[in-house]
Amino acid sequence: MDFGLTKQQEMLRNVVREFAEAELAPRAAELDERGEFPLEQARRTAELGLVGIVTSPEYGGSGMGHLARMIAIEEVSRVYPPLGFFLQVAPMGIYILETAGTEDQKRKYLPALCRAEKFIATAVTEPTGGSDPTAMQSTARADGDGWVLNGRKVFITIGEVADLVVVVARTDDKFNAFLVEKGTPGFEAPRREKHAGLRSIPVSELAFTGCRVPKENLVGQEGRGLAAALAAIAAVGRTGVAGVALGVAQGSYEAALRFAKERRLYGRPVADLQAIQFMLVDMNVGIEAGRLLAYKAAWLLDQGKSPRDAGADIARAKLYTVYVANDVAAKAVEVLGACGTTPEYHVIRRLRDGLELLAAAGTQQVMKVIIGGSIVR
Repeated sequence: MDFGLTKQQEMLRNVVREFAEAELAPRAAELDERGEFPLEQARRTAELGLVGIVTSPEYGGSGMGHLARMIAIEEVSRVYPPLGFFLQVAPMGIYILETAGTEDQKRKYLPALCRAEKFIATAVTEPTGGSDPTAMQSTARADGDGWVLNGRKVFITIGEVADLVVVVARTDDKFNAFLVEKGTPGFEAPRREKHAGLRSIPVSELAFTGCRVPKENLVGQEGRGLAAALAAIAAVGRTGVAGVALGVAQGSYEAALRFAKERRLYGRPVADLQAIQFMLVDMNVGIEAGRLLAYKAAWLLDQGKSPRDAGADIARAKLYTVYVANDVAAKAVEVLGACGTTPEYHVIRRLRDGLELLAAAGTQQVMKVIIGGSIVR
């Protein structure tokens, strides 16, 4: 792996950092407090080419690759993690369409999705759990010139605001993926979950009751729906979570370091105290190690490695960076002392956001199962 970034990637980092500092930092607390989907900011990321950053220019994307996406998500999440999480989840459906969809589906939907004129969600998880998707109970039945869907999906990020949902359902002993447009009879989002962190990104239950979709809404080959969704969850979902985690950790670390240099105790900055320095060192080393794991996973995908073949590297990145994000954010609260839990310093907000990443795109325990399997195989 070449550890140097290209000029294009360095420019991207600078552009996204300027956007985050100028447009997100002044409004982060307000957006978090209101808890509303940041539509304006989401569309601004699309203007910067971030929503379709992995997607081919042929379909409206910027085609910069997975490592570029990792860098962009990290920079956004350094200031406002919920918007970074939007950039984690929205491209999953885009990836499914580009890698598994028909040519007509790609040309019909991808350009508008990359421009964030429309949003897409991916619905796999059910009340029975998300760690074993083969246990899903949602069904899709062929009926005349279409399909009829029945079932429930839970913890579907941006499901409430999505114009389009990729839904995976069981058809006998196969799993198919379908495109369901907002407003289709029999499709509704009856409930939004209440979460401690990532407050402005809606996570919803979706219900399908006799929901009829046309036959052309079957995504790709019949029987390949779950495989396409799992590939997207690995290549886009888990790498995206690692990027958000890096941003949470970096933003928390910078806040703690700034406070430690400014806060004075016994006539000198608390940063001079060895106890504080040791916490800052642990934070710094964790972030650097996590960044190497995360960047490597994204780089492998850019080199053409499949999500399956890179699965253990992706799992390592997600596992470690999420632990680092929560450890660094908790240490930042400690460094700030009584100020650490006040909203004006933003570290408690980042800690709440970090906690949400523990189960996102697969629990930490599932990551260990993937890594463990690669070790003993």
